[in-house]
Amino acid sequence: MAEKKQGAKYDAKIRRRAVKILSTGVGHRALAVELGIPEATARQWARSYAVGGQSAIMNAGAKHRVYPYELKLSVVKDRLENGMSVREVMVKHGVPSESSVKTWCRQYRANGPEALVNKPRGRKPRNRAEE
Repeated sequence: MAEKKQGAKYDAKIRRRAVKILSTGVGHRALAVELGIPEATARQWARSYAVGGQSAIMNAGAKHRVYPYELKLSVVKDRLENGMSVREVMVKHGVPSESSVKTWCRQYRANGPEALVNKPRGRKPRNRAEE
């Protein structure tokens, strides 16, 4: 199995090799075999590479991105109503994360378009006046 760091996160050496292999046009199955990584990981990396190139693989998960409501809605509509594949939607809208696309679709199916509205993250600020 490939060298790992912090659970399921792969180190820069493995990611650089993945970029080099993907740049030759190899598919995700061959990538998985070559690097000894799960096919699901290789598929995600191949999709991310198609969207954002080398930086999408090397910087994956380094920064939390917040996407505007309109973009999320466009992604979901293209996926669910227009029948586009996850990869097609990722490339068209420049979203390097497969999991984001799938999450937005799941939220939309469960709770409609309101589910895609960005909500404040983290702890609510304490109101010092009440103390």
